Amino acid sequence: MIALKICRKSNSKRPEKPCQAFIKNAMRKRIETTISEIIEMTLYSIHGVTKEGLLLKILLFVFAFQINTII
Repeated sequence: MIALKICRKSNSKRPEKPCQAFIKNAMRKRIETTISEIIEMTLYSIHGVTKEGLLLKILLFVFAFQINTII
């Protein structure tokens, strides 16, 4: 199971514990980097006629990204 937690703002009245803030920021940065690398691999537009076709193309781009990071 994946638990998604939101980063709190710096001026929050109930700030997070420093260890939680560090983990959330590290995970957020890695996710943003991965998404930007996948977007760099894609074309300017992904043409999908059906929802299933579009999801298949996105899945293949993610799979190709995983192969590129392993090699």
